[in-house]
Amino acid sequence: MKKNMMIYGILAGILFLCGCDENNYLKDLYVEPVAAFDVPKTQYDVFESVLFSNKGSGQYFALYPGDKGHQYGVTDNTGYSASADGTFSYSYRDPGTYTAVWVASSINEDGNREFAVDSMHITVLALDGGLDNLSIYNIYKMDEYSTGGLNVFYSSYGEFLSKDTLLCPILFASWRDATINSIKAKQLMKFQLSSSNAKMYWVNQGVETEIVSMVTSSRVVMFVEDGKLKVQNFRVKTVSGIAADYYAAPVMIPQFTQFSINGVNATITRNTSSYTLYDVALDLPSTTNMSNLVPTFTVMNNDVNLLDGTNCKVTVNEVEQVSGTTAVNFAQNSSNTVDYRIDYTMLGSNNQKLSQSAIMRVKITKK
Repeated sequence: MKKNMMIYGILAGILFLCGCDENNYLKDLYVEPVAAFDVPKTQYDVFESVLFSNKGSGQYFALYPGDKGHQYGVTDNTGYSASADGTFSYSYRDPGTYTAVWVASSINEDGNREFAVDSMHITVLALDGGLDNLSIYNIYKMDEYSTGGLNVFYSSYGEFLSKDTLLCPILFASWRDATINSIKAKQLMKFQLSSSNAKMYWVNQGVETEIVSMVTSSRVVMFVEDGKLKVQNFRVKTVSGIAADYYAAPVMIPQFTQFSINGVNATITRNTSSYTLYDVALDLPSTTNMSNLVPTFTVMNNDVNLLDGTNCKVTVNEVEQVSGTTAVNFAQNSSNTVDYRIDYTMLGSNNQKLSQSAIMRVKITKK
């Protein structure tokens, strides 16, 4: 019995020593948590990255940015663990003033976690208006894509040429076919703003009209004035009191509307692989000399509301072409195919970036 008691005593001593070792281990690792943090500045733009950096001490660090779902002390709200170097980057999606909370923590020698908290205010403004994207929605029904009862519409997705200017390519068919689904009609706009609290306006002759993305009652925007396409002014206003202007330029994608050789008219169709590629096909007699043909052609029906004689150029291999004058060698390849390029700049604009190009792929078949 004494032997057993001795064994129990030895085991108890080992467990006691192990417990002391564990406490010493935790004690060696312990760093008193002191919460302190910093950011490069206190005012930011929507979606601008804010770099939070630890300036205190501890073993673990977490950030509660203060926006919805991430507020310190609020039930079911969550924070973010800082990286190993004590930093964390975060972007706010809405303007406002947020209380960011930095939490430092450590595990003490008793195995319990100790916490320290610091906070600061971060101001977020939509400085640039926050227009992320814009498109002229469902301008034109494209029959060549609409099959099996499925209707396919062309939408012009604006491409930012600069911070405030978007280019919106327009199919000539949308100009030619003046229906409700036409660039000549009132347009339904589709857009996205950086802030859900901002509002979008169409500015026409100094009058602001609020428009809501994809809402039919906002089908008020007109891109035509005095029969011509015109750059339109849009304005974004944020709850922070910032107003930013944007300009959407509807620029026609040029195309041949007539092409003929030796009095034979070609069939012109849009290539379904691209909005800027057209197939121009015509049959000529087998005796035709393919090396010296003089085509006649018309660009966009010579519409005076689109063309003034200076804003459109037709070339083949970078050589300018004149309808009814310039000869072309169609025998330069076995397929009797020549690519005509049309470069077009928006009528009335001095901005050479407001331009569109298209390829007219002319193929001659001998019969």
